[in-house]
Amino acid sequence: MTSAPAIPALAAALRARPTVRLGDDVDPDVRDALVAWAQAQNLKVIEHGATLAVTTRPEHAVGSAWVHCPFAGVEHLVPALPDGVLLTRTTGTMPQRMAEYVLTWVLAERWQTARYVADSASATWDPSRPSAPPTRDGAIVVGTGAVGKAIGRALAAVGHRVTGLSRSGRPDDAFDAVLPLADAHSTPALARADVLVLALPHTAQTAGLITPELLAAFDAVHLVNVGRGSAVRTATLLGALDAGRVRHATLDVTEQEPLEPSSPLWRRPDVTITPHVSGLTLPSDVVTSLDAAFVEIRRGVRPASAVVRERGY
Repeated sequence: MTSAPAIPALAAALRARPTVRLGDDVDPDVRDALVAWAQAQNLKVIEHGATLAVTTRPEHAVGSAWVHCPFAGVEHLVPALPDGVLLTRTTGTMPQRMAEYVLTWVLAERWQTARYVADSASATWDPSRPSAPPTRDGAIVVGTGAVGKAIGRALAAVGHRVTGLSRSGRPDDAFDAVLPLADAHSTPALARADVLVLALPHTAQTAGLITPELLAAFDAVHLVNVGRGSAVRTATLLGALDAGRVRHATLDVTEQEPLEPSSPLWRRPDVTITPHVSGLTLPSDVVTSLDAAFVEIRRGVRPASAVVRERGY
């Protein structure tokens, strides 16, 4: 296990050497906002060896005691940073936007939006087969972190009974129930689910976590993936679609990104692809998250946004 950073020592280092490096991978709009924040905190922006580095790339963090990732995903940083370096990440308003994305596509599929858009374009008036309320009200959210909680609450607001799946199965009031993933195959909630949402980070444990065996427990579910494409292999998803276990897949993330034009996912009417846009990070998200961590460190408190290296998020 990696050693935990000493927060009081980090606070002392920030007082003695109040410097920050902004990696060249940081978006220009985010960079401008961070420069203004650094000036307000009397932090000097330097090119190398700063106490704090804001970056997604380990090579930009050499010599830093604290690294802040401007995004939620930290899979490139976790294995590369030395022990004793604090790693924090940005969440910000991303959970709310991702919950809105999920709700948008769940309702769009329920209301046959694609069909009516096509009818409108062709001047077709077809009142047959109108949208009807779903016969099942269950929803499964795999991943019960901040994003999963926001998604659970959004789905509950439109009448779903939401079950969360997590490693621990620890109860949470964002869900009607939370079950451990290890027991998921045997729960009747999966067969009764109308919606399955994947809200998982990329770690060694989550890669390929959604197996053919797990999907076999569902019956014509609408799968929405907003976490990482590695959670469900393309071949596994195609098999579940062909078998009717998944009736439609809405994918904001895919196993390979960008998704190559030759992928069969593009040519299936039961798949909707969006280009990894559900969780866009705003400059204000980065600054707010970084500032909150900075305040906590100066108080000698481990930041709420600190990454647990062994978990990978």
